Amino acid sequence: MMKIKNIEKFPLSLRPIKVGYRKEDKSSSVWASGVPSIIVRVNTDEGISGLGEATTMTWYFNETQEGMMKLLEFYEQLLIGEDPFDVVNAHCRMDLATGEDAPGCHSARAAIDMALYDIIGKAQDRPVYEVLGGAYRTEFEMLTNLYENTPEEKAKACKESVRKGFRALKIKVGDILLTEGWSMQNLRKEKDKLIAALEAVPPDIYVDADANQGWTNTKIAVNVVEELFQDKYYPNLSLEQPLHYLDISGHSYLRRSLRTPIILDESVLSPEAMLQIAKHDAADRIVLKLNRVGGFWPARKVISIAEAASIGISVDTMPFTKLGDTANCHLAATIKDPYPVDAEGHLWFDANPFRGGIEIRSGRAILSKEPGLGVELDEEILKRIIKTE
Repeated sequence: MMKIKNIEKFPLSLRPIKVGYRKEDKSSSVWASGVPSIIVRVNTDEGISGLGEATTMTWYFNETQEGMMKLLEFYEQLLIGEDPFDVVNAHCRMDLATGEDAPGCHSARAAIDMALYDIIGKAQDRPVYEVLGGAYRTEFEMLTNLYENTPEEKAKACKESVRKGFRALKIKVGDILLTEGWSMQNLRKEKDKLIAALEAVPPDIYVDADANQGWTNTKIAVNVVEELFQDKYYPNLSLEQPLHYLDISGHSYLRRSLRTPIILDESVLSPEAMLQIAKHDAADRIVLKLNRVGGFWPARKVISIAEAASIGISVDTMPFTKLGDTANCHLAATIKDPYPVDAEGHLWFDANPFRGGIEIRSGRAILSKEPGLGVELDEEILKRIIKTE
């Protein structure tokens, strides 16, 4: 029986070059100048190794690179000598350090889970999507996130993204509210950016208006959307997470009150949370993040519940490196309904320490048939961006 020998951990120093992210930490933007990330390599006694990624955002997930490193050290102590093929056992062992039902996000756990599936795929000479049960597709339409601050900038970015082939746009409509506080004036600024985006693109392009919980109140959200549709209806618009992540009943009220589809993201913490969303008819679609739920194993449970309830599923980047974005596509391959995938986060960074992985061409992400995740470390580039402090 193959056994886990050790777990190497490589903390990275990554700086996004994406428009809307801070150029330095003194900026008022909620989107941080640095993205805490740790690449793990799980080594086995038979010479097969698997790669995983723990990437987070401290403002968004309340995790730090130092905290993730501590958890990975705990997990290593619990997993040495264990069978990497026994994913269930690995999660049970990790539960001894961080309980399965503990509130919060699980980026470190997701990294271990990802690496185990990479090992299994390499050992069986199969891509991870086959290990997960098979693929509906291995080529994906894509979504991009847009953070521009003015209607004019937003419209220009939308047109450029469509020209590049993207079939879905995520428009941030909560950043001003989150940084400057709630007011009618700030809400108007958010709405003006959204209208500019909707007017700039054809009606067959998905536009997801992402409030990141910033609209706070159900009646306010209803009033905003109803006012938006006074002069024109936008059938391609969906509203993402306007309310607090625990406000499942509030989102259920919005779904009953509005024609606009409701998407939940921050609320999708676990399979158990997904069950509550389905029971309360609170979403038309969800956003699934591997690092939030803890890896492929729990993510597939979330997918099963959502699909049984006829709730759509979008897979989202953190932003991840190319490793995590490739893992996202392996997961997306197992989902029946082909919503555009958010897998271009790795392009937001100025360094890529990997070879292989997804290929992005004309706004589409393409998976190879390489074993495992199909990604290998470029040791020379890794040396240049590894965090040494």
